[in-house]
Amino acid sequence: MTKPIAFLLAVVAWVAMAPIANAVDIQRMRTPLGVEVWYVREPSLPIIAASIVFQEAGAASVPADKEGLAYLTQVLLDEGAGDLKSLDFQRRIEDLAIDLSFDANTDTFGVTLRTLTTRADDAFKLLGLALSKPRFDDDAVERMRNAILIDLTSRLDDPDDILNRAFSAMTFPHHGYGRSVRGTVDTVEKLAKQDLRDYVQTRFARDRVVVGAVGDVPIEELARLIDLALTDLPAKGTAQPIAEVTPAVTEDVRILKKEIPQSSVLLSAYGIKREDPDYYAAVILNSVMGGAAFMSRLWNEVREERGLAYSVSTSNSALEHAAYFVAYVATNNENVGESVRLIREEAERIVRDGITKEELDAAKVYLIGSFALSLDTNARIARTLVSMQISELGPDYIDKRVDYYNAVTPEDIKRVARRIFVGDANATGPVRLTTTIIGDPKNIEATPPAKNG
Repeated sequence: MTKPIAFLLAVVAWVAMAPIANAVDIQRMRTPLGVEVWYVREPSLPIIAASIVFQEAGAASVPADKEGLAYLTQVLLDEGAGDLKSLDFQRRIEDLAIDLSFDANTDTFGVTLRTLTTRADDAFKLLGLALSKPRFDDDAVERMRNAILIDLTSRLDDPDDILNRAFSAMTFPHHGYGRSVRGTVDTVEKLAKQDLRDYVQTRFARDRVVVGAVGDVPIEELARLIDLALTDLPAKGTAQPIAEVTPAVTEDVRILKKEIPQSSVLLSAYGIKREDPDYYAAVILNSVMGGAAFMSRLWNEVREERGLAYSVSTSNSALEHAAYFVAYVATNNENVGESVRLIREEAERIVRDGITKEELDAAKVYLIGSFALSLDTNARIARTLVSMQISELGPDYIDKRVDYYNAVTPEDIKRVARRIFVGDANATGPVRLTTTIIGDPKNIEATPPAKNG
């Protein structure tokens, strides 16, 4: 183990031994309106940070011909609400030093609010206006639509954007996960104000809201503020179910031909969902293979030892209704074939041999400690409280998390590697990786199209 890595692990291990659970004392309360709130009291700063998320309200919940609707809604919610037109609303936010932002994700629609305690009533009232009474004035809608269209047009020739869109569409065909959060030029052009109103009325409801917050007020006061923001929302929203889906994994090589000097490559496999008992083993496997930057095998094999690529990584992406594992590498066209071969060989090696005890122990130390480092702001703690609720982890998760990782064994890693790279925990091969490339790659050939009939 190199000295820089050993030093980092020593620092992370020291942080991991700190009394994190004591610092994050989670209180729970149901507001008078029936909204459950998870809260951490932090009296050292006169600030409230709240994360409010609506489940089953993200981009995957909209029809294919409305692609981009969630994102257009996101950029319009602070463009006027109630009696306040766009400029008046934004001046009010600025004058009160309120930090308010919206975020349309694949599965959810989120809100982040930070405010001084002395201005909390005004802040939560403004949030409530934005969620329940957005104006969607014609000039604001067209201004923000045009900004999105300019952005989408600029991305039409961006290699990584082309790759990501094609990858999503091929991995999740005929499913909301296969579509873009931002939409397409064609779909965004056709979105109407009524679409925006329908989206807000059907998705922003109290029965699908999840709240996490950190602040210096009693939890009863925080509950009052949450109700102040959500009181005008419907108690129940219209169901927008997102179907469970398994990613399409084949052994195909797909090449999106583009005459550029460097190719970008995605190699995809099956993933492990957040609620799966094997999730912690999957996170460790990912860290060892390519998820922990310079500690990982691929970083050393592809980048450091051979100098084939500047960027190489892996991730286990757990969505609410699917999961997939993906490796990414960006390299000169001449190096694509060898880079792909090395990634495939690493997957085969982990399936066959697993990982070493030293790698397992180092990954555990890194993952346990990096979580502690991630709780460095009130806003991040609030978002973590929301994630814990969505994943049904329980308020004692922070106490138990170390035990979950420490319980993972080398045999667990081998079993999970078979699930990810073979598709069967009881099989040993062959490894299945779908390879999607954009560029003009050398030393690798695309899989011929299947013949009809």
